[in-house]
Amino acid sequence: MQHSKYRILGLVGQGQFGRVFCASVREAPAKDSRLTSQLVALKELSHQKAPTSEFLRELWFLITLQHPNIVTCRALEHTATGRYLVMDYCEGGTLRNLLKQDRPLRLLEGLQLIMGVLAGLDYAHRRGVVHCDIKPENILLTLGSKGWSPRLSDFGIARRLPEIGTTRLHQEISPDATVGSPAYMAPERFYGLYSPMSDIYAVGILLFELLMGYRPFGGTPGDLRWAHLNQRLPLPGAIPEPLQAIVKKSLEKLPARRFASASQMAQALRLVMYDPAVRQLGDCIIPWDNPTISDPKNLQSETDSLPEVKEEKISEQSINLHTVRPTLSQPKPLILPAPLTALIATEEYLYAATGTEIKVWYQPGNQLVTGETETSISMPETVRDILPAKHGCCVLSSQKLYWLSDGTWEPQWLLDIGLRQGPDACKVAVDPHGRWLTLAVPGELRFYSLAANSTAGDREKALKLIATVPLPEHYSPELIFLDRRHVLAIWSDNELKNPQTIFRVYTRRGTAVGAVRLSASVGQILLTPEPYTLLGIPQGGKPAVLLMKLWPLKVARIPLESLPVSACVANWGWVLADIGGQILVLNSQGVEVGNFSAPPTPKAIAHWGKTGLAIAANTEEGSHLHFLDINIDIDDEANS
Repeated sequence: MQHSKYRILGLVGQGQFGRVFCASVREAPAKDSRLTSQLVALKELSHQKAPTSEFLRELWFLITLQHPNIVTCRALEHTATGRYLVMDYCEGGTLRNLLKQDRPLRLLEGLQLIMGVLAGLDYAHRRGVVHCDIKPENILLTLGSKGWSPRLSDFGIARRLPEIGTTRLHQEISPDATVGSPAYMAPERFYGLYSPMSDIYAVGILLFELLMGYRPFGGTPGDLRWAHLNQRLPLPGAIPEPLQAIVKKSLEKLPARRFASASQMAQALRLVMYDPAVRQLGDCIIPWDNPTISDPKNLQSETDSLPEVKEEKISEQSINLHTVRPTLSQPKPLILPAPLTALIATEEYLYAATGTEIKVWYQPGNQLVTGETETSISMPETVRDILPAKHGCCVLSSQKLYWLSDGTWEPQWLLDIGLRQGPDACKVAVDPHGRWLTLAVPGELRFYSLAANSTAGDREKALKLIATVPLPEHYSPELIFLDRRHVLAIWSDNELKNPQTIFRVYTRRGTAVGAVRLSASVGQILLTPEPYTLLGIPQGGKPAVLLMKLWPLKVARIPLESLPVSACVANWGWVLADIGGQILVLNSQGVEVGNFSAPPTPKAIAHWGKTGLAIAANTEEGSHLHFLDINIDIDDEANS
């Protein structure tokens, strides 16, 4: 979109009226103006698919309805190729995306999400607007410190009530009276009748689907019509009795027997959340396993779903389910004399730092490491961090930066940092090939070339300052090289009233590329094999991990039974450890493939070789380093 204040970052969805793009807002409508961290959604409304009447109808509803649980329309953008509604961007995608994940919510989180939907509906109903198309595809998700928040979207077929606030049935005389999604339509909708109770019926379908993982009625549009009009649904016993009463009332065939308003249904859910039978299941992850489907018609049909953008492949490898069989590759743990400060693995080496000593292990030909093959290196100062690169690594102390070459392992001084703010005031990142380095100190980023000495080769390095970039933040960001050309700076703040994490991307020479903002504070962040995709552990709220794709921003949240304290990423998935030493292994789609017990209070985990792990646990004597093979079955052809 040339000469526009928006830069399109990517396609994020496609509906019946056109495509939806994620875009970044420029500071000024000029081609080279700097991009801000503000993201918007550009909803394309083509003239062929969205007549002017439909376009103006949705525009009017979105401008009129201003509520935290309804998507806000910010502007109208006209270009030579089409019309766009500029709306709030929701990084979690649609509720349908969430339901496609493997058991994505806890029970109380799911009920809170439904209550958010009802809050948005109640606001719309009190202003005389019936949505008429409530379904997972039309509920967008934003991430906050406590989890997902829903926002209603797509008011393209919404209807106005003749009397504001009325609950009586009204008939639509237009030829598209029953347009909508048959799987979520109330019985009266098939006769062209609508009211706020029609939306409540659709929320009842949503609630059932959230709890059980499938819709109560399925099949062809004709099958769905018959089921909604005639079929009584026996509720599965997995749903607690107090919740069953709410589902039954919301799915009554006659509108007058349902909840009289969205706020009344929300109040019923609010009360049931304090019921002992529900509270004891509050942290259980839904949908519940192995639901019983007594009628073939109850199988979920995809025929009424909107077409969606095909997701990119996450990995060319996958793990077969429940195949984790850990075995120790060294009978006894290696005892290190001091507490561990860093544990880093590359394809060739494993590095462990304790005090002023660094131990290095070499792995020949995918063989698992043992304590007998180590090399010990003495450093002039206490080691804070190790930054691996090709043919060696950079070593960071509180005041200096060193280079270690795999040829000699002799420390070479590179830079005096000269900070007095404390050891954590400086952060460093090195690109995987060891050619570029970025350093963050309070108030600025420094970009260097890390050139090899022409006579000594990679055994010696020389730093050359390329650029210095001032920063408005008072503390230094974490740094990660996304690839050979781009570095990511991350500011995470959990002390604000509204926690947030800011991601900014720079070239290796210091040019700002773009930025995104997440309304949640993320602690440990790891780079995954998928380009521009990160794994993060959120701070605060229920235990979970986040899978975050930066361009365009997409977030998947995976709930966990316990809070991870350390993690690592392999090319086949992720390994997470909690404070008790329980190890959880997930494939690259975030699906659990196994778990096992390891020593408690794990300080760090590093993947080693194809299926090996190194796990470090600090003890009173120092650190214990355990080497094991988790023996997972990797299927290299599964996703090819």
